[in-house]
Amino acid sequence: MENFEAIIAMLDFTLDSRRKRHIVGGILLSVSFLFGGLALTTMTLKTEEKRDE
Repeated sequence: MENFEAIIAMLDFTLDSRRKRHIVGGILLSVSFLFGGLALTTMTLKTEEKRDE
């Protein structure tokens, strides 16, 4: 439980200003678009492989 409290305290300290929250939000959006693009690429590659068989 102490680890969880330490993580929450660290996040609270890290995101204490509006500018920092904006930067972290941008990073999270970028990461989500990256993984979304990878998932889309994987889905389209698997579809093409099934058509070749």
